[in-house]
Amino acid sequence: MHPKPFHHGHQHKPPHAPFSASNVLNFVDESRLDILLAPLVPDAADRAFVLRCVVGEGPLHHRGANYILLTLLAQAAAPGRSAPARPPTAGVAVPMRLPPYLIESVDEGTYPLLLPTGALLDLAGGDQNRLVAMIDCLTDGPSQHALANVIMVALIERLLPSTQP
Repeated sequence: MHPKPFHHGHQHKPPHAPFSASNVLNFVDESRLDILLAPLVPDAADRAFVLRCVVGEGPLHHRGANYILLTLLAQAAAPGRSAPARPPTAGVAVPMRLPPYLIESVDEGTYPLLLPTGALLDLAGGDQNRLVAMIDCLTDGPSQHALANVIMVALIERLLPSTQP
């Protein structure tokens, strides 16, 4: 007889069954995200493109997570909350990163959304090299990740007090 394995005080649970696409997509309300994106991406066609990248493509769990995080941040950053909204700061273009095999035949271009840099510059302590590294980390990867990161930074920046005089 083999001894029972030690579990550090907790029971092993069977892995959760993945949710179906219909379960996840039932709570993703693109019209709600469209409203929160309007100040960041004024053009309706550009906004539809950004929405498709963030919640319309890619792994299902990322679509759901993007919707949840962006919606919660938008609620936290809504005017009328405990602190006044920080005014938008200057931003940088978000490059479209293509797989290496496509780079030679297609110009990468940029997304129709700017990454605000005010809060990032504060976080970098004014150091431009740090800022550039932060921008690269936030904008690298598939469109779903890069665009969600940019939107989250824009919403977080609204929550933070301005350090500008």
